[in-house]
Amino acid sequence: MSKDNTTKTKRGCLKTILTVFGVFMALGIIGSFISGNDWKENRPKVLASVEEAIEDGDYESAIALAKPYESENDAELRILLVKANKLKKEVAEINRRSKIEELVDKVKNSDDENRSKLIKQLLRLDPTTEEFPEEIATLRKIEEEAKQASLAKKKAEQKAELKRKEKVRAEEAKQELEKKLAEFKWKYQVSKDELTSKSSYVAWVQSINLVNFEFPYQGQQRGELLLRTHPQHGKDLILRVKKGQMLVRSYEDTTVRVVFDDRSPVTYNVVGPSDHGTESLFFRDHKGFVARMLKSKSVKISVPFYKEGNVVFHFNVSDFNTNKYLDK
Repeated sequence: MSKDNTTKTKRGCLKTILTVFGVFMALGIIGSFISGNDWKENRPKVLASVEEAIEDGDYESAIALAKPYESENDAELRILLVKANKLKKEVAEINRRSKIEELVDKVKNSDDENRSKLIKQLLRLDPTTEEFPEEIATLRKIEEEAKQASLAKKKAEQKAELKRKEKVRAEEAKQELEKKLAEFKWKYQVSKDELTSKSSYVAWVQSINLVNFEFPYQGQQRGELLLRTHPQHGKDLILRVKKGQMLVRSYEDTTVRVVFDDRSPVTYNVVGPSDHGTESLFFRDHKGFVARMLKSKSVKISVPFYKEGNVVFHFNVSDFNTNKYLDK
């Protein structure tokens, strides 16, 4: 496209934009003009109608007739609108006072059955009335007591609802925990001892929680709780990890703390393996531990580790089956 054609196209677009803008401006001016002409044409009639309504005491109609033209900011119309609103309020106040006087007379001539109802109506119209002070004081006292009782009831209901929700949350948390615990079940194995040809029984379960120690034992791992019944070595209860340094000696007892479910901690004596390894420990009280374990769903064992402090292993023991363990 040549330079002249490009210039002509730009001029044409600009002309179109100016034309459209001019049309909108013209429409706005025409609209304002029409609106202004409409008010000028109707003004005498509107003012006369508003004045007539005020003279007839129909202040609601006077206000309704004036409102659509309030934006015209006509001084005379504004005066009439103020007058109508003022007279409307005055009439409303006269009516209120009249109803108050009527109610006072009704109360004086009423029987006991209707008296309280009428006094309540009187208080709604005139909260500061000085009529019937003793009865009003008694009525207000009753209402205050009823209000306090209602508030107390509401608080009790809210407290009960909170308690119910807490119970639901606790039950949901319990179910969630049980669901989680179910993922870590006991495994069983039976094998033959080569020397005696008798059966050796093993049951083991992994900890729910993972641990991760510092170098050189880094890497996520789970603890393992193991029960063993061996024809030569007897019954053993062992806690072990794949890597780590338990602060438990093979020649001297150490104590660890164990929690069954959410009961108080129990202290057990433990000892390290005879080969002086640091990845396992043996419980002295096999019988006592197993007796408590069979009555529990979970067990937490706190063990001291080098540079790690006391490390807690959490086990699900709820599905332990003695018959499976001993292959019965």
